[in-house]
Amino acid sequence: MIDRERRNQLAALIRRYLDGRAPSTDFGALPFEYYKSDDPALIFVADELPIQPENDANALTKQEWDYIQRLLLLLESNSTVSYLYPRYRSWTQSGAAVLLFVCLFIVLLTGFSWHLFLYFIPVGLATILLLFLGEPVPEVRPFDHIVTPFHSITDLGIAYDSANFVKQRYHFLPRHSRENSSFEVYLSVLPIFLLWICVPPILLFLLCCLGPDPEVQVQPG
Repeated sequence: MIDRERRNQLAALIRRYLDGRAPSTDFGALPFEYYKSDDPALIFVADELPIQPENDANALTKQEWDYIQRLLLLLESNSTVSYLYPRYRSWTQSGAAVLLFVCLFIVLLTGFSWHLFLYFIPVGLATILLLFLGEPVPEVRPFDHIVTPFHSITDLGIAYDSANFVKQRYHFLPRHSRENSSFEVYLSVLPIFLLWICVPPILLFLLCCLGPDPEVQVQPG
């Protein structure tokens, strides 16, 4: 179901932000507001907007600007969004359930003491391995960077044909987001990995409760 009124409201807000007439803080509660809508496209766009609360539009890179333009096209066309949820639980959840049972067995054998963290280390390492091997890496097609969230150039053209869409030009000096070095990335995630290794039941419980991510499909129109 297309909620045209709310789509137009969100598109107008995004355009005001890109023109410097709306602050980024206006986007803070968008996902929660649009969860009440029957139009999944509103939830999808609100979640996908690459807008940081402390940044204005001039902080956007050219790639982020172009992606927002395609999200605007999705809103202003008759395209729809659907979420396809897997019918079966992933083997990651099954593996997490087994490892969580192992943690419970260790607690029953050893009781609660500081030694428990040492016994948890092998389980923690297995949990991290499960995370890396659990879900397949999505395939990246050659034109994904210029058509996403649409599936193909043909779908993008169909959306253009159905909307009176005006693309806003990127009028800032080209900006490139600074990429952290490998050492900085490893250093930033090291505390998280140490927590997972020493206290794996927390992560395992989350893996058991959270199912695999749904597949998002955009139907052009």
